[in-house]
Amino acid sequence: MKKIWALLATGVMVLSLTACGGKKETLETGAPTQEASGDLFIGLSMPTFAEERWSIDTETIKNYCEEKGIKLVTACADGDSNKQKEQVSTMITQGINVLILAPNDGNAAAAIVEEAKTEDIYVISYDRLVTGTDLVDVYITFNSWRMGQINGEYIVEKLVEKYGEPKGNVVLLKGDPGDSCAPLYFGGAYAELKPYIESGAINVISENDCVGWKPEEATKHVENAMSIAASEGITIDAILAPNDGTAGGAIAALGDEMAKETIITGMDADAAGCQRIVAGTQSMTSWGDTRQMGKTAVDVAIELLEKGTYPTSEKEESVDADGNKIEVPAVLLDVTFIDKDNIDILIDEGYHTKEDIYG
Repeated sequence: MKKIWALLATGVMVLSLTACGGKKETLETGAPTQEASGDLFIGLSMPTFAEERWSIDTETIKNYCEEKGIKLVTACADGDSNKQKEQVSTMITQGINVLILAPNDGNAAAAIVEEAKTEDIYVISYDRLVTGTDLVDVYITFNSWRMGQINGEYIVEKLVEKYGEPKGNVVLLKGDPGDSCAPLYFGGAYAELKPYIESGAINVISENDCVGWKPEEATKHVENAMSIAASEGITIDAILAPNDGTAGGAIAALGDEMAKETIITGMDADAAGCQRIVAGTQSMTSWGDTRQMGKTAVDVAIELLEKGTYPTSEKEESVDADGNKIEVPAVLLDVTFIDKDNIDILIDEGYHTKEDIYG
């Protein structure tokens, strides 16, 4: 891996990989400053740009690396695990020494981590945990359990407002089954709903995964739930949607008028979701500032190269290649509840412009 460093030692360099949609994505960076220890060269591998937040993460990391004079190459897998592996292999041949990897599929990405480790590359698992390996150095994510809790608490609170007690008919949507964050989010939400589900006060009309976090998956599942509800003569009171994209898919099935009468959660605070919250079709979202995550990942990369380790106070449970339980050093970032009453915090924090939210 070290053999090409003589080519990278001077001046400004331009690195390019095929990015999402087959476009060329080029980043020009300066030579490392004193802030960036040694010859840090980061490879950033994103799973998709279908959700807006991944674009925000990428731009944040690009800008922060440029600010610190860190070499960076980026690629997006377009939701294709094989493509992601090929892209990272190319990064490895280019000489990266830290990989920031947001896996398209947590299990499939274990092979990527193993390949990186054969070249002594540090690996940061970004937002989604790579499973099936004990070789991840640090996992950085939002507190997905807390995000789910926020949404579950909100559903219970709004059902109480509607009926005077926590009761009603709900549709439960989960995230992609290959994403380690999905069961944590759902677990946090379900923990809030579980007592009322077990007592029979809350009736679960349907419960389904949204493969690939695709809005059309949510649309399909909610349309099916609407058919069930119609056949049973009941109404859908709430939909637990695991992100803003799936919330949009659920709303597409319901139609705007029905959506305004339904409790619909979300996650990510993307611009389209925020617009729906203002319009009243989506009820809320749980937000983690992806800019904070991006900068944290770069800071962790710097320390890994300088010190060979990054101490954390948190651990995330995972499994190794043999299925044995392990603990991965983790950095869990805070999250914030967003609804129409406090949505302007996203403008105040510079995450969205007023036009992004209000048009």
